[in-house]
Amino acid sequence: MAHTFSFAALIRSALPYVALIGAALGLSWLVSTSAAVAEVFHTAPEGLYLTIGILFFLGFVLDTVAPRTAIPSFVWAIFFGMALQPIFSIFTQHPTVLAFLVQLLAAIVLFGGGVEVPFRNFKRYFGPIASLALLGTLFTAFGFAVGLEHLARLFDVAIPAVTIVILAAILASIDPTAIIPALQSLSFKRPFIRDIAIAESALNDVAGSILTRFFIVSLLAGAAQYTASYQPFGLVFDRDTADTLALEIVWGTLVGIAAAWFLDMWQRQLAARGRSVTLDPALFFAVPIIAFAAGSLIGGSGFLSAFVAGLLFDAAHPSKEARHFFEVFVDKFIKPVIFILLGALVPLPTLIAVAPLGIAAGLFFVFVVRPLVVFFTLAPWSWTRKAIFSWRELTFLSFVRETGAIPAVLLLVALASGIPEANIMFAIGMWVILLTLTLEPPITPWLARTLNLTRIQQ
Repeated sequence: MAHTFSFAALIRSALPYVALIGAALGLSWLVSTSAAVAEVFHTAPEGLYLTIGILFFLGFVLDTVAPRTAIPSFVWAIFFGMALQPIFSIFTQHPTVLAFLVQLLAAIVLFGGGVEVPFRNFKRYFGPIASLALLGTLFTAFGFAVGLEHLARLFDVAIPAVTIVILAAILASIDPTAIIPALQSLSFKRPFIRDIAIAESALNDVAGSILTRFFIVSLLAGAAQYTASYQPFGLVFDRDTADTLALEIVWGTLVGIAAAWFLDMWQRQLAARGRSVTLDPALFFAVPIIAFAAGSLIGGSGFLSAFVAGLLFDAAHPSKEARHFFEVFVDKFIKPVIFILLGALVPLPTLIAVAPLGIAAGLFFVFVVRPLVVFFTLAPWSWTRKAIFSWRELTFLSFVRETGAIPAVLLLVALASGIPEANIMFAIGMWVILLTLTLEPPITPWLARTLNLTRIQQ
């Protein structure tokens, strides 16, 4: 009887995997071999509507079924994007337009990230948060770039130094919405660890986007002069470059403050009428997009503008309703769309060809670069008399650093920028994203229990 029960339980646990894999393979076979299906999606005017409907429906299905598996829904979304590449080519054949679209989605994601970060905690732990997010982003990009350059030589894959540096800057970002679900299920003995992980990941996304944009603009103009991956990082410490980055941060912050002020005024008017700002979701879409556009237009960081607007709005009007709205909207709508489109753009032959290098790079990134950066950037708050972190907490923070939506968006932007050997860059980036999203979510609760950081053993 026990054996029968175990077998039945095994079948039930395997069923979601079988269903998703079977659906992906079946759909891939259908859209690849059926001439009638190809004609509907590529020649009939209704094909575009069907494609958009399928894109949204897939997001719903994955959000429903994927939680029953150990693999995050984002990874399944990438696989389904790969499987349905023929029908999604209607979007992916215009990478510039696609990059424009996903940047708008990213602005909303970052605004939502700001809303989800409690401003009180952000202000209280600003020192370690800023060190890990700002210095950590730069050190992560540098460490991964140097490591990837050596790994590429080891695996005999030729990648230009400029491409390596841009890819490293892209992957330095962290996805707060990927780590929040894992952290919410844990009851920490010292809850500030969760607060720092979430706040730092949101700010890290902004830092990664600024660094990526800087390298794309700076390096493509003089790509030929760089022969080693460490060389372009000298630009960050150039006086003119530092002034440019400072202005970009200042203008981006000011636009974000202005956007938050507008939301504050709007909230006060609605409160006087007994209404909630979350009853007007159109405003939550308009403000981050306008902040992103205005910040970029005057030479600032549009992504920073969107994030600051969300962060300061939460500071003035902390609202579980607003946080829940963005958590649902980003997780169930925007992120599935981004990851499905990311999978639709993957050059499958190149992905397979660079698999050994991509997997090695991903493991190096997760188990070497990320931990070293955490221990180094948080050293002033760990090894002094006023230490606030133990080595156990540093170890935990080292493995709560998933690479997700914003790096995916930046990959799409870089692909449209004319970067040399873009297919190789995209394929390696995909391997790193897949590995971080597959390995780290299951590690998080296990590591918290093993390091004795939780109140109750889950």
